[in-house]
Amino acid sequence: MVHRAIHVTVFSNKSREDRRLLKRFVNFHWEHYRDDPQYIPLFDYEYLGMKLLGIHGVFEPDNLFFRQADIAFFLAFRDDRVVGRCFAFTNSRHNERWKDRVGFFGEFECIQDRAPAHVLITAVEAWLKERGMDTLRGPQNLAVNEATPGLLTEGFDSRPIVHYHYNKPYYKDLLLGEGFKPVQKVFSFEVPVQNPMAEKMERVANRAIERYGITFEPWDARPYEERQREMLEVYNEAWYDNFGFVPFEEEEFFAIVDDMKMIMDKGLSVFAYIKGELAGFFGGIPNIAEKMRPIPGMRRCEILRLLKMFISMGSIKGFRLGYLGVKNKYRHIGFGGIMVWKQKLYSQKKGYEYCDIGWVLEGNTEAYRLAKFMGSKITRTYTIFEKPIPRIQRSSE
Repeated sequence: MVHRAIHVTVFSNKSREDRRLLKRFVNFHWEHYRDDPQYIPLFDYEYLGMKLLGIHGVFEPDNLFFRQADIAFFLAFRDDRVVGRCFAFTNSRHNERWKDRVGFFGEFECIQDRAPAHVLITAVEAWLKERGMDTLRGPQNLAVNEATPGLLTEGFDSRPIVHYHYNKPYYKDLLLGEGFKPVQKVFSFEVPVQNPMAEKMERVANRAIERYGITFEPWDARPYEERQREMLEVYNEAWYDNFGFVPFEEEEFFAIVDDMKMIMDKGLSVFAYIKGELAGFFGGIPNIAEKMRPIPGMRRCEILRLLKMFISMGSIKGFRLGYLGVKNKYRHIGFGGIMVWKQKLYSQKKGYEYCDIGWVLEGNTEAYRLAKFMGSKITRTYTIFEKPIPRIQRSSE
């Protein structure tokens, strides 16, 4: 049996030819997951932008993240057929924050064959080595702080959730075969909105509210710009010591909140204060993944697919608790449970049936206990992998 050679094309995101290759990069997942009912593709414009609507894609050069990052894209070909892809990037702010030399890879997709996986990872290692990196970590989003880091390793039959990626089950074996080791796990829980612990939660929450003088405000109680600043202040403090976290800069964070605002249900946002001081916030977004499936036979019609999603927003059954934080000095009073209880009151009235709580790092016992107390179960496990980048072997003279 003859095995045809695999070659890798490495490119950037700046030239017209780069743009052509980026389209092939994005198109690969449509073919790769064509018969997989669990896969809900993002809109192509989220990667490439859409000039008609003035939307900027995450791969475009004007992405704010590229102020601190250097990126390259990799396509593995067998003849002219794409058989794998990924990108690699450096993040100067991450390495300054953690005092290391970590390079990242992400958007890893590959056929069930070790050969293209090996060629891709080898090319990524060489590219990162040239830039002074000594460790390879991933799969990772461009912004380390965004949702769904790592590889889905458990929960392949769980319901699709907004901002959670899906991948083939065999990817774990491909990475292990390239010398990667697990370095961190991230869990996702599903919580029923109606559960038998609601009365107990209410009693506990009311006692804490009275004892500490806690007050709550809805999203619209203050100007939008003030809400953005409040979220940034709390988020950067609450997440500062978490694995791989890099504090957001104002412009970067505000852009993320602007995107969230497009799909948010304001009633799912809770801002809590103690004696007038902001103590924490929780923010939820409807699980638009329920309505993001492509329209049969209309793969290229992004605008109709987007319109279909927005028209059907009112019938969405679940939401994701995606944006949250509690200031460190208030964490001891069980603030997480109090705000989740407030959020549940609204979600019950609105008719939501389930809530997804994600981005729970292993070792976060507080969040784990809260999720279990609410009657939840782990629905997904994502695993972040890491390996040393091999040193360049120098021949002896």
